[in-house]
Amino acid sequence: MKPVLSILDPSPIFESRTAEEALQQTRDLAVAADAMRYRSYWVQEHHNTASFASTVPEVLIADLAGRTSRLTIGSGGIMLPNYSPLKVAEIANTLSALHPGRTEIGLGRATGADPRASAALLGPGAQSFPQMLRMMLDWVLDSSGHTALPDDHRARGIGARPNAALPEIWMLCSSLESAAFAGSMGLKLAFADFLNPGGAAAALTAYRSAFTPSPFAAEPWGAIGLAALAAETDERAQHLASSMMAWTLRRAAGHFLPYQSADAARQYLEEAPLTPPSRAVVGEASDVAKRLYTLAADAKADELFILSITETTASRIESYRLLDQAWSALI
Repeated sequence: MKPVLSILDPSPIFESRTAEEALQQTRDLAVAADAMRYRSYWVQEHHNTASFASTVPEVLIADLAGRTSRLTIGSGGIMLPNYSPLKVAEIANTLSALHPGRTEIGLGRATGADPRASAALLGPGAQSFPQMLRMMLDWVLDSSGHTALPDDHRARGIGARPNAALPEIWMLCSSLESAAFAGSMGLKLAFADFLNPGGAAAALTAYRSAFTPSPFAAEPWGAIGLAALAAETDERAQHLASSMMAWTLRRAAGHFLPYQSADAARQYLEEAPLTPPSRAVVGEASDVAKRLYTLAADAKADELFILSITETTASRIESYRLLDQAWSALI
């Protein structure tokens, strides 16, 4: 079966533009995608960076779900180590109660921040992630009425309110170990190919081998998150992708700066002493769709989350629209 497509959006900030404009672009893109065939629209959590406006994904999920009618809106992800498991369970339950069946929570074990910002968030840190995840899942199972907390459970008597239908819970990963852990917990998995390019096939194999059915997933479901950009011609796609390529190169040098326009990014790339790593699938739409299909087939992925960043809302929507059409045309 052909994998389904979804959207991953970090609300990128471009030079000479504000975070408010970046968030408005996210709104506009989600509304446009609601009329396409994408299954889900995920927002991200980043802290202390000039590159992205999305720091509080749960607020964006509620906002976008209220502006759309068909799409599932989710997080890719909420970084569990930054918070208490009870708080995240309450977030998941509230979103499930506000928009039944239309929200999902992808959980990350990183913090989405540099060390100082991570400390400022006052979270317990990634070292406690397995225990935090188990506690959070126990709370949502209890509050949904699916599985009550045992009498000897240390959280007995503490409810994650409001009571709501069992929310969709995913786990994000970029390594074999995390993928296998997600499988053992019976969660759906999203592998970040843009963090570990080429590692998806092995990670999804480890995930499926370790998978144990749970109330959150009766069968394994493995997705890959990757950068891609489609246009009417390969030349235009390569030009638009300059913004992503230049940002990637500057990030490799330790600079988390706003994105540059395609023209400015092209000039930067021409003068840069290094060639940016080739992580994105870029080109004419039908070619991009075929390459994505091959990548998904090789990894046996059930879903692809596509991250496309361009300097204007119109060109970004156009990229997703062309890819949607090209993907639908594939046999």
